[in-house]
Amino acid sequence: MAALNPTDIINAGEHVFIKMPSDNVKCIVLKAGSSVSLGKFGTFKANDIIGHAWGNSYEIYDRDSKTRVYHPEGISEVEETANNNREIVDDPTSQKLTLDDIKALKSEGLKGELTGEEIVNKLKESHATFDKKTAYSQAKYLQKKGKKFHKVFTPIKPTAYSVNEYFYVKNPSKIRDIRMDTLSQLLSYSNVHSGCKLLVVDDTQGMIVSALAERMGGKGTILGLYDGDNPHYDIVKYMNFNQETLDTIKVLSWLRIHRPADEKTPDEMQDVTQLTGKDLEGYHRRLKAYNIVEESRKILFEGNFDALIVASQYQPESILEKLLPYVAGSRPVIVYHGTKEALLETSTWMRRCPDLLAPQLTESWLRKSQVLPGRTHPEMSTWGTGGSLLTATKVIDQPVQAALTKRERLAMEKKNAEAKKLKRAREEAESATSSPAPVAAAAAVGDIADEAVEGVEEGTTTATTTDGGHESRSIKRAKQE
Repeated sequence: MAALNPTDIINAGEHVFIKMPSDNVKCIVLKAGSSVSLGKFGTFKANDIIGHAWGNSYEIYDRDSKTRVYHPEGISEVEETANNNREIVDDPTSQKLTLDDIKALKSEGLKGELTGEEIVNKLKESHATFDKKTAYSQAKYLQKKGKKFHKVFTPIKPTAYSVNEYFYVKNPSKIRDIRMDTLSQLLSYSNVHSGCKLLVVDDTQGMIVSALAERMGGKGTILGLYDGDNPHYDIVKYMNFNQETLDTIKVLSWLRIHRPADEKTPDEMQDVTQLTGKDLEGYHRRLKAYNIVEESRKILFEGNFDALIVASQYQPESILEKLLPYVAGSRPVIVYHGTKEALLETSTWMRRCPDLLAPQLTESWLRKSQVLPGRTHPEMSTWGTGGSLLTATKVIDQPVQAALTKRERLAMEKKNAEAKKLKRAREEAESATSSPAPVAAAAAVGDIADEAVEGVEEGTTTATTTDGGHESRSIKRAKQE
């Protein structure tokens, strides 16, 4: 059996999302030898899942918080019966167990004396009207009780999808309300791929930068421009990126794009030969920070970026005016904002901008659905807006001949050929003259040929005669040819 890739197993020191039976998700940093509390669902030891593959579910089954791999029952068809809910009255008297009895069951479950499955079965057996419910109602009842008493959890690997879903549910303002479907469209429009070079203005706490870095797989360059003294890419740490992927992310502050006239290098500020101890360590830190800024400046001024992605709290037009010159021709430009109205003015500006082509404003709509045999339907509750995207294409600065049609190319080639013939006729006339009088005539013929060449280059026909009213023989011969 082939060895698993380190990214395919759960490692100590990494961020892990724990999905609990209630469908709530908890984010933890997994530390070797520690215990992780899941509240009413119990506690498990981190060492029990470290080194195991992602994707398994685990059950806490005894008072020592031991865990084992949990294999849930497969989804099966619900067999309809003649039962209906018409005669059922949903009130507390239907449950024979008292509140104290249920608390005792919970206590036994926390101690590991009862499993979640056993507690749910006891509740089902003591329910007076359970057998009168329809098959769908019975399945729904068991699922609802299972979310309360089952002690099963699932470690989820941090990906762009899982991280985005976690923060969109927990704190959507942190990522500027960008939803997973909008984020996926942004990745599609930007044509991000391994080895590309991207220019990004990301005010979503690094959500967009993280998704781009994951898609590029450690190959290429991402230059992120940020406001202030330090980059606000908090979400990058949740992705568990290796050093190769982190090295593709370069950052540069708006304040340091252009070097101040009075800025000095670390070598100019201090004499390194005279430094020792902490002063020498501080010098090396400043030198490292200086080199990082210089490298980012060089990447920016080189230009030829494969895409420009903007998700900022500031007016997008002011950002596009500064950064469009650094984007290569025929490359996408994408602007994200949480509200569509904020992009209307930017869309109008793009349509007037000669450097951008075909701006398009889109807003996606998403709704989750329950997918179960015989009971697939959209969920009753859904999300609000997931943000809007404004996309366009950067126009090539210098169009090439290939942009012309075949007819236009043939017409231009014909004009150039006629101009060359007339120029050759002028040279022959000049070489055939040897006396002063013929020289003057040749000069006149040369002027005539120049005018004819200019007329051909301008796409017009020029007919000119000499002082005697007769055309030059060389010009006639050229026209006949």
